[in-house]
Amino acid sequence: MKNLFALALIFLAMEVYPQARDIAEKLGYPPGSKLLIIHADDVGLSHSENQASFNAIEHGSVSSASILVPCPWFLEVAEYAKKKGDAVDFGIHLTVTSEWQFYKWRPIAAVEKVPSLIADDGFLPALLAPVMKHANPDEVELEMRSQIETAKAHGIDITHLDAHMYGVKSTPQLLARYIKVGREYNLPILLDKNEPNMQELMKTMTFTDVDVIVDKTLMAAPENYDEKHGLKEYYTSILNTIEPGLNCLLIHPAYDDAEMQAITMDHPEYGAAWRQSDHDFFSSESCRELLEKNDIKVVTWREIRDKIVRVDKH
Repeated sequence: MKNLFALALIFLAMEVYPQARDIAEKLGYPPGSKLLIIHADDVGLSHSENQASFNAIEHGSVSSASILVPCPWFLEVAEYAKKKGDAVDFGIHLTVTSEWQFYKWRPIAAVEKVPSLIADDGFLPALLAPVMKHANPDEVELEMRSQIETAKAHGIDITHLDAHMYGVKSTPQLLARYIKVGREYNLPILLDKNEPNMQELMKTMTFTDVDVIVDKTLMAAPENYDEKHGLKEYYTSILNTIEPGLNCLLIHPAYDDAEMQAITMDHPEYGAAWRQSDHDFFSSESCRELLEKNDIKVVTWREIRDKIVRVDKH
């Protein structure tokens, strides 16, 4: 009886998420493949974040990254992206928060046009709670579009959209605008069928084959970090137990240098040492060996964009 119930759930998932049946085949892999996007968040945050991410992309196993457009080191990423062309995979890390104590940024849109996104200090809010409580969906949509258009104006070939600190996905209303913007720009967006807001939206919104929804989003939590071993044990466990389907592993590579130590001084979690650990593991030979041993297919958002989202529009 239990097996029949599980089977029924699988078929229900296939009806709700049509691409679950053939996303692997559309990307050129056998059915039931373990697909993994190894995704570097926060590119553009700092010079250290940029250089570590570029290194992990070029010499490691990182397959994709996303850019914080409002941040001070955005222009370095734009120059790198133009130089590398389609050899790199860059999306926009849509942001409506500015979480560090002494290192802040403002929206790209004119402040007077997005007043609900401005904290008392004149910057984007540090926490999600004010966004969830006060953010006007029209203003959030304007800010998302402003960040995308700024990236395009600087020559970045945007491969996808995702959400910094889940800000633009933090309520069902904001999530609906995020999906709307992704569809209008004909870009895949990071959507996870397990998130409560996504489950709520599924009750009223229709999704199609081009709305690529990941089976699981993975990211280390503070309890996974070990001061002696960093995140090596956690990531080893993840790669040894990853399941078939489309998975997205979110990481934050940077160097544990004076710049990142100063930026993250109020956040030991996701701080400079944590980010160095991310860089080191995903630049290592042991990571490559684990991927091969577990027959994990590392994929990119560019593949998903060009082979699924835009395949009928070329």
